[in-house]
Amino acid sequence: MAIAYSWSFPVLDVKLMEDGLTNVVYMVNWVYAAADEGYNASVYGTVGVPAPTGAFTPYDQLTPQQVQGWVVEALGREQVDQMTADLARQIDLQKNPVDAALPPPWL
Repeated sequence: MAIAYSWSFPVLDVKLMEDGLTNVVYMVNWVYAAADEGYNASVYGTVGVPAPTGAFTPYDQLTPQQVQGWVVEALGREQVDQMTADLARQIDLQKNPVDAALPPPWL
């Protein structure tokens, strides 16, 4: 089975009022997760969002896809590709561990 990747955005920081606009997102808290056959890995962070220019989407009309676009643009495709590879490695290490923590044999 292939690894399934997903984005989530648990918190969006907003300016309550900016240039006559309300609830203007300026910071996105994100989680990028991977799952495969019961194995899970994730990475999280925050990115700043530039002030809106041109068309403005009201807060209650934002979509996960729009916010994901902001995050990917802010991080850069290369960093997202690196995170994807790192998550795949974390999943592989869970499936095929190379080390372990064992109790002392005398216990």
